[in-house]
Amino acid sequence: MEEKKVEVQSLGIEVPVVGGKLQFPSDARLRKKYFSPADVGHPARANLVMIAWLVEKLTKPGDTILDPMSGAGTIIYATLLGRNVICMELEKHLVDIQHLSWAYLRTYHNPTGECVIVPAGDARRYLPITPPTNHIIFSPPYSHLLGRPGPKLAALAIESGASVMDYGKDVAQIGHLSYFNYLIAMKEIYRGCYQSLADDGYMALITKDFVDSKKGDAFGMGGVIPLSADTIKICYEVGFELYQLWQRDAPPSLQLRIAWQQNPNIPKITTEEISIFTKRR
Repeated sequence: MEEKKVEVQSLGIEVPVVGGKLQFPSDARLRKKYFSPADVGHPARANLVMIAWLVEKLTKPGDTILDPMSGAGTIIYATLLGRNVICMELEKHLVDIQHLSWAYLRTYHNPTGECVIVPAGDARRYLPITPPTNHIIFSPPYSHLLGRPGPKLAALAIESGASVMDYGKDVAQIGHLSYFNYLIAMKEIYRGCYQSLADDGYMALITKDFVDSKKGDAFGMGGVIPLSADTIKICYEVGFELYQLWQRDAPPSLQLRIAWQQNPNIPKITTEEISIFTKRR
C-alpha cells in the first residue's frame, strides 16, 4: 500500500499512514520540552503528537477544548496553539502535576490560550458545563485493565523507565470498576459531554481494546474486550454519531510484552482507535 502522511504543523512532524494506521512517533523528547519534570507516573498518557494533530484537525484558534478526564494534562499543549482548555481530573496528585506543567509552559514558552484546571473531582459531578464548550478531546480510562504489578514486573518497569501504576486510589475511580459497571459509568460521562458540547462541535476519544484472560471467550473474541466498539455504541445511545474513525499503531506496554512472552496465545492488540463524533442531527 502506498504510504501517505498527515502533517502536525505546530511540531513540524509528518506522520506516516501505513496500512491505514497512523504512525505517531514517540513523544518522550517533546514532553520534556513542553511539560514539567513532574510529568511522570501516569500509566496511559496520550501521545502528544496525536493530541496536537487532533487539536489542529478539529479546532481553530480561540476555541475552548474540554478534557473531562485529563490525567497528567497533555491537552494543556493546545494553549500554545491559541486554544483555551478546561481540565477536569479526579486524582489530586495528577491535578497537582497539571498545575506544575501549566506554570512550566508559561515560564518557558508563550501560550496564547488560557487553561482552567478544575479542582480535583469526579467529572460526573462537574458535567454538564455551561456555556457549552466548542470541542471535547480525551482518552477514557481502560477499566480494570491496569492492575497492580507484582514485584518482579515493578522492578522491570523501574529499570526500563516504564510505568505500570494504576490510575489512582480515589473511591470514585472509574478505571477500577468491572467492565460492565465501567460502561455504565462512562455512559454517564458521555451523556454529560453531549450536554456540554456546542451543536457544531466535535468530541474525539482515544480508546484501545484489551485482553482479559479471566473472561476467557465470554465475548466470542478470544478474551478480547471490545472497548472501542462498545464506546461507539454507548456514545450513539446518548445522541452522538460517528464522524470519523482512525487507527494508530500503539506500541505494547511492558506489562503486555511480558504477558506475550509468557503466553504466546494471548491476542496481540497493537492499535488504538481515534473516534471522532458529532451531535446527531
